[in-house]
Parts: sequence; C-alpha cells; structure tokens
Amino acid sequence: MKSNNIELEPGMERKIKISFAVFFGFIICVIIIYQYFYGEENVKKQLLHIENHSRVIDIYNNQKEHNFLFVKYSNGRKKILEFDYKIGDSISKNKGDSIEYIFRNGKIIENNLFDEYRRNSGKN
Repeated sequence: MKSNNIELEPGMERKIKISFAVFFGFIICVIIIYQYFYGEENVKKQLLHIENHSRVIDIYNNQKEHNFLFVKYSNGRKKILEFDYKIGDSISKNKGDSIEYIFRNGKIIENNLFDEYRRNSGKN
C-alpha cells in the first residue's frame, strides 16, 4: 500500500515558510502604503456620505464592547460616542456636508467632522 505523505527535500520546509512570510509581509506593506496615500481621502468620503437627522435618547456603557460609551439615537441606531453629545440633543447632518449641527437648549453647535477626524487621528 502506498503512503500519501509528501516528502520534502532537506531545507525545503524552511524555504516554504520563508516564502509565506515574505508574501504576507508584502501584502501588509501594500496595505500600509495604500492607507498612507489614500486612507484620509477614503475617510473623508465616508464622512460626507453620512446622513443623520435624529435625537440622542441614551448614552450608555456597552459591556459587549469593552464598556465603551455608546449613543442611542431616536431612529434606533446605536454607535460609539464620538462627540460630547448630551441626552436630548437633536442631530442634523446632511449627506455631502462635513458639518453636523447639534441643537441643545436653544443653541446650535457646529461639529466639523473633518476637524474631529484630524484631531482624533493626530493629523494636523
């Protein structure tokens, strides 16, 4: 009866491991280079795509997400708290605009999402 085992030449297993390591290293380098040149532009496109017209109804620690603060909107959406919202704030953000308007106690607070992104990412 024949055995289906593949026998490699001495040292071949090591060459295969090195080849895989180089291949995955190359993939990681390509991703890093892509993010360096196109990452900020992609984030800006995503921020411009957002549309939100709702009210903040709850702010809570999400135990399933390492106790990060989450905000719950009147439209049912829940997401991580990225701005200092207060319960009762009305949020208005139109698609294509980088400014989010927060209506709080008769005042209008302008939140420029591009500025928030730069501040949080350390890019000035």
